[in-house]
Amino acid sequence: MIRRASVGACVVALLFPFAAFAFPFGGQIGQVINCSNGVIWARIGPPVPGDYIWSYGTRTYRFGPPSHSGQWLLGLTAAPYFCLVSIVPLITYPGINIAMMGSSQ
Repeated sequence: MIRRASVGACVVALLFPFAAFAFPFGGQIGQVINCSNGVIWARIGPPVPGDYIWSYGTRTYRFGPPSHSGQWLLGLTAAPYFCLVSIVPLITYPGINIAMMGSSQ
């Protein structure tokens, strides 16, 4: 027997799919930091600026992960994440995890 509450939750989830969207981003890298936890933090400028984090789960196309300032990135974001720069003293940089991306050389 299916409960009415679970049916209602499924209907609501199907009516509002925007909650699962990945948001596009893109721009030229201004700063890149290789983090202790195996991710790469990148500060990206316009047209869609922000702090983004490449991880091993990121689907990466042709020219690989972010590597240097001046490189251009374009892709889709996932959930918020963090970059562990130093353990003592504890230094972390927040950012948005990159789901998939392509880059220039």
